[in-house]
Amino acid sequence: MDPKPHFLTLARYNRWANGRLYEVAAQLSDAQFREDRGAFFGSVRGTLNHILVADRVWLERIEGTGPRPSALDEILCDGFADLRAARAAEDERILRAVTETPAERFESVLAYRSMAGTAYELPFAQVLTHVFNHQTHHRGQAHTLLGQFGLATPVIDFVYFLLEERA
Repeated sequence: MDPKPHFLTLARYNRWANGRLYEVAAQLSDAQFREDRGAFFGSVRGTLNHILVADRVWLERIEGTGPRPSALDEILCDGFADLRAARAAEDERILRAVTETPAERFESVLAYRSMAGTAYELPFAQVLTHVFNHQTHHRGQAHTLLGQFGLATPVIDFVYFLLEERA
């Protein structure tokens, strides 16, 4: 089975889920956006920035080019509007990267260095799986934080994306 269509679906889902999450997050005041709620990355701002940081780290490893943040808790975009625009651009970058990946690369091994400089090798398809799984994990944390502010949280389950995409 060719894995590329599966990863293209995950890239489209990723963009869809982030769009829905950011629609709700846009309802936060700036103070709420920044408020430390005790999450792993503190706030909605910290959590959403972390997702962007990790995507940029992995895409730089995958593509060999692009921005490379220096810390997993780096605040790349201080304000919500800038972060939302950066997220949308990164989602398009992810979709483009998967689209442009030759079929044979999905069966290859990705050699990379951790942020601490340690060398690793992992199957490329498993690295891509991690990228999408990582986003889902932290999107869930952001989803919880939005609910704590009393906002109606969006439905972002993969199955609902699939049903919507078919309609």
